[in-house]
Amino acid sequence: MLRRRNIINEPDEVFASEGFFRKSVLRFFRHKLAVTGLILLVLITLMSVFYPLIGDSSKAFDVNYASLNVGPQKGNIMGTDALGRDVFMRLMLGGRVSLSVGFVSAICSALIGITLGGIAGFFGGKVDNIIMRFTDTMMCFPFLVICMVLVSILGAGLGNTMLAIALLKWTNAARITRGEILYIRERQFIEADRALGINRFKTLFAHIIPNALSPIIVNTTFTMADTIMTEASLSFLGLGVLLPTPTWGNMLKDASTLVTLSTRPWLWIPPGIMIALTVLSINFVGDGLRDALDPRSNL
Repeated sequence: MLRRRNIINEPDEVFASEGFFRKSVLRFFRHKLAVTGLILLVLITLMSVFYPLIGDSSKAFDVNYASLNVGPQKGNIMGTDALGRDVFMRLMLGGRVSLSVGFVSAICSALIGITLGGIAGFFGGKVDNIIMRFTDTMMCFPFLVICMVLVSILGAGLGNTMLAIALLKWTNAARITRGEILYIRERQFIEADRALGINRFKTLFAHIIPNALSPIIVNTTFTMADTIMTEASLSFLGLGVLLPTPTWGNMLKDASTLVTLSTRPWLWIPPGIMIALTVLSINFVGDGLRDALDPRSNL
């Protein structure tokens, strides 16, 4: 008589008969903090994307002198700012910008890091030394200071902010990719590629890099959280996304006066909470992915 197996109590026996993807998904959804972070992140993303489409997005830009610095009330659930603009609508539109910067910059920096780290790890020798010494040099400089300088040179704006962050955030991805490739390139299936005379670049991008993606995906997730914080910092300093386009960073900048901080909490608490919740959610998801993609995990 067949005995029904308990997946939670007997993970090894079940996982032995399942693919790596399914095992990773099961591990991820057993990580309670990761699932909580994923739910929060999805909710924040959906609200940021769809609420401005449903509501009147012009309320985030139109100056209304009849209701300046009004607290939460009917019709303005988070009140209005110093120009009478709806805080909640600006918060949602700011979420679009902040999440876009985080996602695009993290993906672009990962692509740069994967390419440079892959070439360094696969070819080794002088190529490896040149690329990794350049990487080490880039890591010596304080990131935010160099990012501020680069944005000042390129000019403030959404596109330039994404570009500046991507051009400076690739170093960790490069080092992780190189380390993985140094291990993978000695495996038997890579030796088989060499024996068959397969092009070295095809071996690198078709066989080696796909097998090194697990730690790269985890690193990219944490990089996304980091870039959201960076964008908020740059916008707060007036070097990121320019007004009147709202972001969580420039909303905090607008609320940075002593009077606002002490008497108008609805102007600075919501963007601060949104930054904290988003970054925390992404970090929880990153922790879950790290454990889920680790074959030694006991989750």
